[in-house]
Amino acid sequence: MATPSVKKNFLYKSVLTLSTYLISFVTFPYVSRVLGVENIGLIGFVDNTVGYFLLFATLGINILGTREIAMAGDDEQRRSRVFANVLGVNLMFTALALLAYFVAVAVVPRLHENADLFYIGASKILATAFLVEWFFSGVEDFRYITLRSVAVKLLLVAGVFVFVREQSDYRLYFMMTMGVVVINALINIIYAIHYIRFRVRDLFSLRYVKDNVMLGVYGIMTSMYMTFNVMYLGLMSDNEQVGFYTTAFKLYTIILGLFTAFASVMMPRMSALYSGGNKEQFYGYIERSFALVIKFIVPLILCSVVMAPQIVGCLSGVGYEGAILPMRIIMPAALAVCVAQVLSLQVIMPMKHDKVLLRASLSGAIASLVINLTVVPHLQSVGSAIVLLCSEFCVTATYVIYVMRHRLVSIPFRLLAENVLISLPAVGVCWLCGTFIANPFISVAVALVGGGGVWLLMNWRYVRTLLSKM
Repeated sequence: MATPSVKKNFLYKSVLTLSTYLISFVTFPYVSRVLGVENIGLIGFVDNTVGYFLLFATLGINILGTREIAMAGDDEQRRSRVFANVLGVNLMFTALALLAYFVAVAVVPRLHENADLFYIGASKILATAFLVEWFFSGVEDFRYITLRSVAVKLLLVAGVFVFVREQSDYRLYFMMTMGVVVINALINIIYAIHYIRFRVRDLFSLRYVKDNVMLGVYGIMTSMYMTFNVMYLGLMSDNEQVGFYTTAFKLYTIILGLFTAFASVMMPRMSALYSGGNKEQFYGYIERSFALVIKFIVPLILCSVVMAPQIVGCLSGVGYEGAILPMRIIMPAALAVCVAQVLSLQVIMPMKHDKVLLRASLSGAIASLVINLTVVPHLQSVGSAIVLLCSEFCVTATYVIYVMRHRLVSIPFRLLAENVLISLPAVGVCWLCGTFIANPFISVAVALVGGGGVWLLMNWRYVRTLLSKM
């Protein structure tokens, strides 16, 4: 099987990520206005609760599957065996998670009062077992992932604008979002089975249970300041506060989207390079990854903080002003996450230092638990934003200390400081747009063109050089 170039993989993954957030920009302003902040908060609460149980269903499957499939290389027999082994482990944990999920919906009053939504959400947990995105990431078939995902999401967009017309349609909207996962899973599992020589008896191997649990604990700890954060906010406050937080969190995920695309593309490649002994290219990719993070993420964070009122106005309109401060608090966490992704996905996981992942996620989970219990009941959505920010920086600090102590890679602190200064002209343009242009849509549009243009003029040669080496 021919290995596609990193540039092509990144292009496909970037198209997928951009399409996802472009679709979000198209649908979310419409949906948030039609359904209202309380229904948006309710859907966010249910979806994040479903996501929490989904963590126990998948545990470390996505990381484990991608890494092991990548290491199997072109050996079709080994790749087929790994696929069946990983899928079997995933199905076992999914069955256990679904059992716990239905018990929780039956006995927890806050969940039981919205049981109809939670029963719909169960389809996401079951379908995800057959989504097998880890397989296509492992073989680096990002072209297929992109084309399939974009096509299915376009169906969702059409359905939203045709069928979601009033506040009472929130159940239908939630059902449609769950349907996206179900359709993708059906297409994926059919396509994947034709990709390998599937043997049913390989489903019952317990070979990857231990690795899955170890990587899964890392994911569960991480969820303390991601998925659980929203669920706890919903339990401690009301749907309106959840709506503010999820609105603020949405832009944060958009900012992270492009680099997450790059990191997910690089992980299987880095695993293959390291296992193959190609250390020079391995460390070269890490150096360029850090440079790309700092060049792109720093100005995006600074400009987003400055223009938070205008961005919230564009995304959600009147009634969501409570999301402005949480968004400003959350945005700096994007830098910590991107640095952590370079260290975890491109250094620690390919080197199989999996215990460090657990240590880092544990530090984030402890910070999350303490701040959730002491701050969120009083500050609500603002408190949840503080939880996310502090937890992400704790995780990243753990990674940084570990790699520096063991001299695995060097951290470019000087480059970070330089790019904060280089970003200031673009930030100044954004501040002027936010201050003197009243209409939020026009303000954001002018800031994108003006601030983006200033940044591009100052960085074009460097960025072009970096991309040419990928």
